[in-house]
Amino acid sequence: MSDENTTTEVVEQEKPAEEAKPEKITANGVTRPKDGSITGRVWKIADEISAATKAPAERKDVMDACKAENINGATAATQYGKWRKFNGLKKAPKAVTPKAEDVQSTAVDANGNPVPAAEDTPAEAPAAE
Repeated sequence: MSDENTTTEVVEQEKPAEEAKPEKITANGVTRPKDGSITGRVWKIADEISAATKAPAERKDVMDACKAENINGATAATQYGKWRKFNGLKKAPKAVTPKAEDVQSTAVDANGNPVPAAEDTPAEAPAAE
C-alpha cells in the first residue's frame, strides 16, 4: 500500500456563452410575441399600418395585409385583438344611425308640450251628410 496522497485536480470547463434572450415585453396583461414569428408578424403589420396612418390600425386593414401574406385569418384576428389590448385600445363604439321610423317628433306647442307626429294623431271621422 502506498501512503501517497493523490490529488485530483478539478478543471472547470468554460461554458459556451449563452445567447441573450430577448426581454419579454408585457403591457395590459398581454406579452408581445417574438419578432420573426407568425404572431409577431401580425403585430408588426398592425404597427406599420398605425405608423403610416398615425392612428390605430383598423381591423380590416390588418386582416387584408395578413391575408396577402398567407397568414391564417383566425391567427390574424386573435393577434389583432391582443395587439389592441396590449396598446390599451378599447373597442370603438359603433355609430348608430337611427331608422326613420325610430325617430320621434321633437316638435312642441306654444306651451312647450310635445306635439305628436302626424301618424300619431287620430284621423278625423268624415262628416256625416
